[in-house]
Amino acid sequence: MERIIIIGGGLAAVTAAKTLRTEGFEGAVTILSEERHLPYDRPPLSKAVLQGAADAQSTCLLKAEVAQNLAIDLQINQRAEAIDRDAQVVRLSSSQRLPYDRLLIATGSRARTLDGPFEGKGNVFYLRTIDDAECLRAQMVPGKRLLSIGAGWIGLEVAATARKSGMEAVVVELADRLCGRSLPPDVGVALADVHRSNGTVIHLNTSIVTVGGEDQVESVTLSNGEMLAVDVVVIGIGAIANDAIAREAGLETGNGVIVDEFLRTSDPLIYAAGDVAAMRVGDGQPTRMESWANAQDQAAAAARNMLGKKEPYAINTWFWSDQYDLNIQMIGDNQPEGGTILVRKGEGRSFTRFAVIGDVLVGAICFGAPRDMAIVRRLISKGYAVTDDSLITATDLRKLL
Repeated sequence: MERIIIIGGGLAAVTAAKTLRTEGFEGAVTILSEERHLPYDRPPLSKAVLQGAADAQSTCLLKAEVAQNLAIDLQINQRAEAIDRDAQVVRLSSSQRLPYDRLLIATGSRARTLDGPFEGKGNVFYLRTIDDAECLRAQMVPGKRLLSIGAGWIGLEVAATARKSGMEAVVVELADRLCGRSLPPDVGVALADVHRSNGTVIHLNTSIVTVGGEDQVESVTLSNGEMLAVDVVVIGIGAIANDAIAREAGLETGNGVIVDEFLRTSDPLIYAAGDVAAMRVGDGQPTRMESWANAQDQAAAAARNMLGKKEPYAINTWFWSDQYDLNIQMIGDNQPEGGTILVRKGEGRSFTRFAVIGDVLVGAICFGAPRDMAIVRRLISKGYAVTDDSLITATDLRKLL
């Protein structure tokens, strides 16, 4: 009987395993997850889990009985140590050796860490796992001050949750805007305005010069000269692909596991999907996309291709974030070189920002306008031609479909 092994225990791993079954694969399917929890959804970690409104059970992606019904061998607390490609075997931390016919690497990513004065401090947190979130939640006490180092999505979502929990929140960012790698400057400014209006203090173009405290961070001095007393520190400065097991097995890596458009690695029996996969199309630079939607769709495509479908995958660029009562959604290329920007105003602070190259709609950011995204996705998929200002002036975007 054929055996497919999936290394990883997140959304990509679960999606791939379920897809193998829905596509009719009758062989053995094994998921190897090093976490002690059943697979769970990660977007709620910085919001509902921190607020105490969700936990490991309510965020579970694959319950034990479902895995059993689908004949998925779900092994938690089981670390894959190495891949022996010649023998087609995965070696586990328990010294067990599992043979495979095909293998999927879905190991995700881990938090980029800060060494030096933040290392080993009891009140410094990173947020990648549900255990991280539960430890941090115990510190989310009204009146305390949270320092978020890094103004990326995680840092901002945690800051928003802290404010909603009655804490003070301060964000310190080296760059000149929020979410600088993904948001254009004008949207970064709009997002900063939302945070400041909710009482979050934001320091841009700012670094941390000194750190006070021995076992815990008690204070920090900023490059602008300001000194802050601190109770809790959250570091959100990006993520690193968990590609070590692939690299040590001799697979091609580079900011992730390099895969082709069929999600195959440099070994035709091994595939990769999710945050760990860096997809190269043709001679282009590999692209690694860290998002829920891409992890789900990429894993499903990898599963089908492992069964011989040979379907090329197009990266799903749809992304969302919830901060305070604001929902932000984005898709496509929103900072096109030489492109045109059209902005459709909504109620209050809300707007939808369209990016156009020539006369083709290539991207959009729905800022406090979540209902627009479903329509935008359809417009982009049909190759909507922008010939006038209808995207701005139409009373209902659905009329453009």
